[in-house]
Amino acid sequence: MIAADKRHSYLARQVGTLALSHVRTTNPMAAVRAAAWANTMGRLGVHLPLFIVHDVGLLMTAPRGAAGVMLGPREPLINAIGLPDEARALLRQYGSLLATIAASEVVEKATSWRLRDDLVAVLLTKILGDLYHRWTEPTKAIGAEELPLDPQTYADADLASHFRDFDAAPIIGFLRFVASQQLHIYTSLEQIDLDTLRLLGVFNGGSGGVEAAAIDLVDLFGVFQSPEANDVVNFSLELLPSVLETKRASGVQTFAVDGYASIERRGNLDSLMLTEFAYDEELFERKVIDDELYYYGHEKQREEERRLQYILVDSSPSMRGVRQVFARGLALTLAKKLALQGDEVWLRFFDSRLYDTQKVQNGDLAAPYLLCFKSERGRNYAKVFRQLALELQRLRREDRRQLVVYILTHGQCHIPVEVVQQMRREAYLYGIFILPSSDVSLEYLDLLHRHQIVDDQTLQSRNRRRDKALEIVNEAGGRPTTAPGSPQPKKTAAR
Repeated sequence: MIAADKRHSYLARQVGTLALSHVRTTNPMAAVRAAAWANTMGRLGVHLPLFIVHDVGLLMTAPRGAAGVMLGPREPLINAIGLPDEARALLRQYGSLLATIAASEVVEKATSWRLRDDLVAVLLTKILGDLYHRWTEPTKAIGAEELPLDPQTYADADLASHFRDFDAAPIIGFLRFVASQQLHIYTSLEQIDLDTLRLLGVFNGGSGGVEAAAIDLVDLFGVFQSPEANDVVNFSLELLPSVLETKRASGVQTFAVDGYASIERRGNLDSLMLTEFAYDEELFERKVIDDELYYYGHEKQREEERRLQYILVDSSPSMRGVRQVFARGLALTLAKKLALQGDEVWLRFFDSRLYDTQKVQNGDLAAPYLLCFKSERGRNYAKVFRQLALELQRLRREDRRQLVVYILTHGQCHIPVEVVQQMRREAYLYGIFILPSSDVSLEYLDLLHRHQIVDDQTLQSRNRRRDKALEIVNEAGGRPTTAPGSPQPKKTAAR
């Protein structure tokens, strides 16, 4: 319920527009989700009437049918607010637009993938953002503010009364403008790349209820605007199916039947502590129901050292084009594989400096950042890797865990030998050199524990490119056989 002192506020005006909504659902949280989408869109500079955000957003998140959403005007509300005949005709055109949107393949796929709310809001901005910027109504953003996310605010609202409290002319003008822009809205919807949408769902938890890595909205919006990002997406989707079934090893240690690891609240009857049988029958049954009995635990998770996997991606001007596509697609896939195995993964870009560390959280990676990152600097590898060597030394000293560093770069990445020697003492080093313009003749090559060279012939063939990337990912997923600081085994780089 909206308080009396806010009856003529921006909130009341937005809630009142829900009387025009054509997408109906029994979910009491629908209006709250619409408010959350509107708030996110507002942070991207788009302040649309709440009813269109509500309708298009629900079409993209809820299935159609008896158990989902239904299309059609709310006739009792339409009659209660007393719309003129022109407005009713415009609403019929608006309903036709929603029916067209609902039949789109993009909406059908988005509904089945259960997208997170921030991603839904970005998609709504992509579909409706141009509509907002073309709409010339001078009062469209006056008083715009964050909408509350309290379900009670929307559940008890008198939509017809709130609608009548304001001049209806701007909303009718908006409906008129929407009717004239139907083709543009639908075109904006169809321009959404389904592969990009699928990849973002893979990396960011899918369901809106899953807590995942924080995503920069500008990066997320930029993913759908960047042709370069689309190339990386396509390459990543070639690799991901082979790694998504990766599971973390349970590391469970089972003790002998006459030994135990712990006292637990759950277990088998034969593991029940003997003292629990001392209770009388009624109390024993109550404790069974309430899970208050104690059991011997015969299994214990092994204390296994958790590795830190540190992925460095060269973003200097030398890494444009096919090098960039291979490096970033490989980095995305490698990060997902290592995170699924249970390791902590850090990802970082470098050119003439080291950029901010992106940490994989709960198995999710801020993929939009990796897809859209742009570097405007030159390169200074000596400076970058001296800084990295100091950081590795600090991490090794403070955390005392195994460090694995992957360097995705090209054949002219010249690093001082003494710096590589210093890094080698602290971490396992894996170099991946992409499309070298000539034979790789780096002074420090033999100091790396492992390296791979991805040549021109490999990149020209789609199958070879995919196989090479998967070879690297699968090899990286195993435990290093060489400890930091140990002598380099004799080998030849795989081509």
